[in-house]
Amino acid sequence: MLKKEINSEYDVVIVGAGPASCVTAKFLSEDYNVLMVDRLKFPRKKTCGGLLVEESQEFLEKFYKNIPKNIFSAPKYLDLKTIDWDNNLERSFKRKLWNVSREKFDDWLLKQTRRSVCFFSKTNFLHFEKKEKEIKVLLGINNDKIIIKTKYLVFGGGLFPFTIKKNLIKNRPRYYIAIQHWIKYDEKCERIKDNTYFIYDNEITDFYSWLIPKKDNLIIGSALKQNSNIKDRMKILKKKLKERFGISGRVIKKEVAVLSRPKDENDIFLGKDNIIFIGEAAGLISPSTSEGISFALRSGYNCAEAINNDFQNALSLYKKLSKDLINEIKEKTKKSDILSNPKKRKKMF
Repeated sequence: MLKKEINSEYDVVIVGAGPASCVTAKFLSEDYNVLMVDRLKFPRKKTCGGLLVEESQEFLEKFYKNIPKNIFSAPKYLDLKTIDWDNNLERSFKRKLWNVSREKFDDWLLKQTRRSVCFFSKTNFLHFEKKEKEIKVLLGINNDKIIIKTKYLVFGGGLFPFTIKKNLIKNRPRYYIAIQHWIKYDEKCERIKDNTYFIYDNEITDFYSWLIPKKDNLIIGSALKQNSNIKDRMKILKKKLKERFGISGRVIKKEVAVLSRPKDENDIFLGKDNIIFIGEAAGLISPSTSEGISFALRSGYNCAEAINNDFQNALSLYKKLSKDLINEIKEKTKKSDILSNPKKRKKMF
């Protein structure tokens, strides 16, 4: 259980309660007074395919005990097939990706947060004012506005801190719209029952589309450019799925989210002074697959380690600890450039 009392002053205030934030809150020393807030009520819905790659699996198995069965969807493990419709190519990979429910996964991570953390949901971050080593944070709870003082302000809430970041950095990353349509699973979906599919087709997007089985449902999704005609692109995807896989069906749920897609390492911003960004808020997300959970988990841990081990200069240590993550993003940027180009992609397949 998390504390329900709220104080006027904290050592660390964490904005957002996703995976990055929950890991930071779990591993921060008990010596620190910590507040974590999120604008939504938990458990909350999250537009995400819910696939955990090897880096996420290794992190969870190393630092968490007794991972509950109920966070998994069916099938529990998925292999990967990649399809290049531009070049009529297909490849298979034995991956054993963990297939989870993001709602249950995030709620479980929240419950693993250390007992002394004060957590408030349905709380809006409104503004902050920085003076030397102290930060005043303005929060909105119900109809009240509360000012909290903190020594460190950590942003882990996906993309929403962009309005904060734009005052600190000049770069603006590329943004895509992620669309997911859930349809009922039937016998026509049997071909993909043990696999997730990544589909490359530049008529639809220069990023990629996906198919993910989830128990009795199938997710049909795509990451589309903001300025593209999103409805028409989704129609093209679903038309081709019907022609090539025989997959069609009534949409029972639609989901929409905004994704960042870093162009290079300059789109990554880890923070300034005693303001720290973690996970996707920092731009730590794969530009080739939009996979962000593994970066969220590891950057959240790095943030906690930095504050625990060098409270006076945590950002500097956080940057050192996160060099490997930035190098991963750089490598995935090269891969992303190839996958976006049908001619280059043909050589990779």
